[in-house]
Amino acid sequence: MDPQKLFSGAATCEDVMQCFFNLNEFEISLYLNLAKDGPQRSDTLAKKVKKDGTTVYRALQKLISCGLCFRETKTIDRGGYYHVYSAISPGLVKKKIQDCVEQWNTSMEKALEEFDEKFLKKAQDL
Repeated sequence: MDPQKLFSGAATCEDVMQCFFNLNEFEISLYLNLAKDGPQRSDTLAKKVKKDGTTVYRALQKLISCGLCFRETKTIDRGGYYHVYSAISPGLVKKKIQDCVEQWNTSMEKALEEFDEKFLKKAQDL
């Protein structure tokens, strides 16, 4: 993801998700699939997206680590269990991104406040 694309205003929603959550196109497509179609098992998703189960599982783990997806364990009546994966709502994703933007903006404002004091002083000392 090219940061200039974000700053120029030419970024798409997918570009923003790639940047803020460090996701690739496949991981974003899995999130969108879960958001659209609801909770699913990883093997069902793998068949739907025509990818190996381990590839889908790794992508789901990344989505969970980013807080964009969660896993529920379901018990089978005759013994055993399976996992179902669900996406958080797009509204919550937007809120997470807005929070990141606000934190970034605050840190950039602080850095700019110190700019004259530290950076320009170093330049004068050269």
